[in-house]
Amino acid sequence: MITYFFLKSYVTQKTNLLKPYLSTSILFFLLLELGSLSAKTSYFFYIQLANRNSSPYTLSNPAAYLSERAIARRAFFGIECDSTDLPVNPSYISQIKGVGATIHCRSKWMNGVTVLVTDSNMMKQIRSLPFVKWVQYTGKRDVALPVSAKTKAETTTLNYGSAATQENQINGSYFHNAGYTGKGTDIGVLDAGFTNVNTNHAFDSLRLQGRLLGTKDIAEPNSNVYSLDEHGANVLSIMTGNLPGKYLGTAPESSFWLIRTEYAPTEYLVETDFWTSGIEFADSVGVDVVNSSLVYTEFDDSSMDFSYNDMNGKVSRASRAAYLASKKGIIVCNSAGNYGSSLWQYLGSPADADGIITVGAVTSTGSSSDFSSYGSSSDGRIKPEICALGTSTAYINKKGLVSTGNCTSYATPLISGTMACLVQALKETNSHFDIESIRTLLIQSSNLYHNPTDQLGYGIPDFDKVLKYLNFYDSKKTETSSFEPYYDAHNKIIRITLFNNSIAIEKLFRIYSITGCKVLERTITGTITILPINKLPAGIYLVSVTGNGKMESKKIIVQ
Repeated sequence: MITYFFLKSYVTQKTNLLKPYLSTSILFFLLLELGSLSAKTSYFFYIQLANRNSSPYTLSNPAAYLSERAIARRAFFGIECDSTDLPVNPSYISQIKGVGATIHCRSKWMNGVTVLVTDSNMMKQIRSLPFVKWVQYTGKRDVALPVSAKTKAETTTLNYGSAATQENQINGSYFHNAGYTGKGTDIGVLDAGFTNVNTNHAFDSLRLQGRLLGTKDIAEPNSNVYSLDEHGANVLSIMTGNLPGKYLGTAPESSFWLIRTEYAPTEYLVETDFWTSGIEFADSVGVDVVNSSLVYTEFDDSSMDFSYNDMNGKVSRASRAAYLASKKGIIVCNSAGNYGSSLWQYLGSPADADGIITVGAVTSTGSSSDFSSYGSSSDGRIKPEICALGTSTAYINKKGLVSTGNCTSYATPLISGTMACLVQALKETNSHFDIESIRTLLIQSSNLYHNPTDQLGYGIPDFDKVLKYLNFYDSKKTETSSFEPYYDAHNKIIRITLFNNSIAIEKLFRIYSITGCKVLERTITGTITILPINKLPAGIYLVSVTGNGKMESKKIIVQ
C-alpha cells in the first residue's frame, strides 16, 4: 500500500493469518476453488525452494551476480558475501517454467520465486518437484482490470521557497553548506510509478547530469514507469527536485534508480514479494540508500491480512528482506504508514523491520501528525525511529508545480535524501561506520532521544549535530589514538568510538577504578558502542580497549 493514500476508516483484526506454508490438503482444495474461476484471471503463487544445491554461482566469484559498485559497498563496510547473495538456481527456474508457470520475480535472499499462472491446477505439479519446500497463494490479477481512482491527500499550490521549512526542521541544510549534497551516492526508490520524470522540468538536472541511472518494473515488467502512478515522482522530487529559486530537494546531486514494486489497482500479499525483489535489485546495482514509501497490513483477500503480532520484523518476507539489506550495507528508510487515526493504528510491513530507519510524520511545529502510524513493533522495539515533516510537506507535482501533501510517504524522502548526504560525508572522510552505528548516531541526535513515544519514536533528528560529530570523528582520526571515550552525564552512559581498525579483532572494552579494580567488561559490537553505567559511582576511571594483541587506555571522569 502506498502510504500516500489514506486507508479504510476501520480494520477488522484478524486472528488467523494465512500460514507461510499450506498443507497438501488445504492447498488441494484451494487449487480446486481457484481453478474454477474465470480464465481471464491469473494467480500469483510464492514458491519456497528447499536448498541452493548444484548452483553454478559461487561466493568466490561475486562479480558474476553483483555489480562492481555493490561489491565496493560491501568492502567499505567490511561485509563479506554469503549464501543469500547467490542467485536462485537457474536449473530450478527452468524446471518450474517447464511445468508452464511464468516466472514473475524471484528472491535470492529468500531463495524463492513468484510465479503467475492462469491455471492454478499446475501448482500441484510444481509442489511435487523435489526442490520445492512449500507454496503459498499470494494474490490474483484480472487482465482487463481498470485502474481505480484512489483518494489522495489534498494538495495546494505553495509559495516559492517552500522546501525551506522541511529542510530546516531537520537541519539538513548544514550538510549542503558543508558541501555534502549527495554527490557520488546512489538511491533506490521503491514505489508505484514515476509519472513524467522523463519530461518534467523539475528533473532536468537529474536527466542532463546523467544521475537518472535507470528503471526497473517488478510489478509489471513490460510497463512504462513514467506513465503510471505519480506517487513515486512526488517522492523523488522531495529528494532531488530542482526549480531554481523555488524548490531544492534534500539530495540534489545524488543519483537514482527508479524501481516499481507497487501495483496500485489491487492489494495482495504478492506485493511484499515484489518489494523483496525490488530491494534485491537495488542491492545488486550497488545503491547506498533505499527510500520506500510502501507499507502493507491488509489486503483485498482478508485471509492474507497481517495481524499486529506479525509486526515483529520476522513474519513478512519484505520485512526480512529489509533487515538483510541493512546487513549488506544499505541504509533503508521506510515510511511508518498512515494508520494513526484508524482502528488499526499501527505500523505495517516492512516498517517493522529491524536494522532500518522507519520514519513517522510531524507538523511544522514538531507535534505528531494525527495520521502517522504508531509503534512499537510487536516485539517491543521503538518504532518509528525518527520523524520528519509529513503535514503540508512540499513536493513538485507531475505538472512541475510546487504542491503540498499529508502523509508519511513525504516525510521519508526528507530523511533518505539527507542520509545520502551523510553517506557522501562518510565516504569523503573515509569514516568507516557500520549501518547500526549510523542509526545510533541519528537516533542520538533526535529531540526525544531521552523520552521516546509510540507515535514519534525518538523524534526529529538534528543533522547539524550529526555533522558536528563527524567533524569531531574526522579530526580524531589524524591523532594516534585508536578510540575516544565520551561520558554522557545526562543519560549515564559511556560511548566508545573506534577511529581505525588497528584493534579490530576480538575488541574488549574494560573500565578500571582508580585502585586498579576491573568494574566492567564488554565486547565492542561496532564503530560506536554505548554502555549504560547508571550504577557506577562518581570518580576517576581508566577506560581500556583491547584487541588484535594491542591495548590502549584513557582516563575518564564520571560525575
